[in-house]
Amino acid sequence: MAALPAVASPVLAQEVPATSAADAPEFDAVAAWDEFEQLLRSEYAYIERDDIDVEAQLRRSRALAAEAGDRKALRRIMHRTGLTFMDPHLLVGPFDDDDYAILMSSADLDACFEDGRAVIVDVRRGSPAFDAGLRPGDEIVSIAGLPARDAARAPFGTVLPDPSDAQFDYGLTLAVNGLRTGNRLLSVRSAEAPVREVQLGSTRDWANGLADRELVELSFAGAAGDIAVLRPLNSLGDNDTITAFDAALEKAIADGARGVVLDMRETPSGGNTEVGRSVIGHFVDAPRPYQMHRVPVLEREFTVPRQFVEYVFPREPLFKGPVVVLHGRWTGSMGEGIVIGMDAASAATTIGSNMGDLLGGVWNAQLELSGARVDFGGESLFHPDGTPREDYVADIPTEPASTAADGSDPALAAALELLEAR
Repeated sequence: MAALPAVASPVLAQEVPATSAADAPEFDAVAAWDEFEQLLRSEYAYIERDDIDVEAQLRRSRALAAEAGDRKALRRIMHRTGLTFMDPHLLVGPFDDDDYAILMSSADLDACFEDGRAVIVDVRRGSPAFDAGLRPGDEIVSIAGLPARDAARAPFGTVLPDPSDAQFDYGLTLAVNGLRTGNRLLSVRSAEAPVREVQLGSTRDWANGLADRELVELSFAGAAGDIAVLRPLNSLGDNDTITAFDAALEKAIADGARGVVLDMRETPSGGNTEVGRSVIGHFVDAPRPYQMHRVPVLEREFTVPRQFVEYVFPREPLFKGPVVVLHGRWTGSMGEGIVIGMDAASAATTIGSNMGDLLGGVWNAQLELSGARVDFGGESLFHPDGTPREDYVADIPTEPASTAADGSDPALAAALELLEAR
C-alpha cells in the first residue's frame, strides 16, 4: 500500500509560548565543551593519533573553553581545536565570515615550509592563483602583511601556541587561501624576481561560482587525438553524475578512444559512494573490492570491531583499453575513494601527488548545549590491501600534480606519455 504524504498542521502564533531571556537556559561552557569532547572521543575515527599530542591539545582547549562567555566564543575554540587535527573533514560550524576558507573545496593553493621558507607546492588549474601567475616554488613572504610563519600560526589562535611542523604547513595552506570573505594579499618572491604584491579574491566566492559547470568534461588528447580525458568537475555528490559519466564514456568509445585518462584532480568537495562505485564499475569485468571501512565507535563502546569491504560491480559501457587515473591535492574524499578503488579493482595506472587527505567517511552531529554542528570522519577508510586511504602513493608519484613551475600540466603530460607508449 502506498504511503500517505505527511501533512504539516499549521501552528498559530499564540500557541507557541514566548521565551524570555530570563527563561532561557543558562549557558554552561564546561558542559558544552564536554559534550563536544565526548563526541570526538567516542565517534571521531581519527582521535587516536601519533602525529600530535591529542591529550595535551584537549586539555589546553578545555581550559580555554571554560572561560568562553557565550556559544559563539566556545564555537570558535572548538573550531580551532578541530583545525589542529589537520583534517579538512573535521569542521565545527556554523561558520563566521572571519573563519578560514574550507580546505580543499575553497582553496587554490597548497603550501608548506621548506628550510624555513614558505613555498607554494601546487596551484589549482584555472583558479585565481593560477591566473595571477603563482607557481610551485614561489616563496610566500607575507600574508595580509604578516610574515608567513606568523600567518601560519594565526588559524589556530590561542588553542595551539606551539604548532608542529605539519601543523605549521596546514596553517600556512589555510592562510594563503584566506578567509571565507574578503580579498587575499600575498607578498610573493618568484625565482630571480623581486617581491611582488598579489591581491586575489575570495576562494570561497570563486569556488561557489563554479556550481554551473557541466558535471563531467570530455576532451580528447594525444598525438592521434584518440585518448579520452574524462574529468568529473567537483560533481561526485550529484547523483546525476552517474548518467552524465555513462554518457561521456559512451561517447568516448563511439568516437574511437583507445585509452582513457580519468582525471580526478578537480573533486575537492568529495561526494557519495553511489557515484563513486558507478564510475569505477565501467572499468571492471567482475565484482571486486574497492574500499575497506572500519567503524571505531562500535569497538570503543562494545569492544567488538566492525570492519567491512565495499565492492564495485561491472557497468555498461565497459571500457577495456588502458586507463590512467590522475590525482592531486584537489582530489578529495570520494575522489580519493575512486583513486584507491581504481587501483584496487581495475588494471589502471595511477599518477599523482598526495591527495586532499579528507579523513574517513563523513558523519555529522548537532550539539545541543553549544548549538554547534560538527562534521567528522566517523568511519576510517582503507585500500582493500589495508593501506589507509590518506597514505596511498601513486604508481607514478608526481609532485606537483596540477601545475608545474612553467604552468604546464605535469600529471596529464605523464599520462599521455605512458599511453602513447602502449
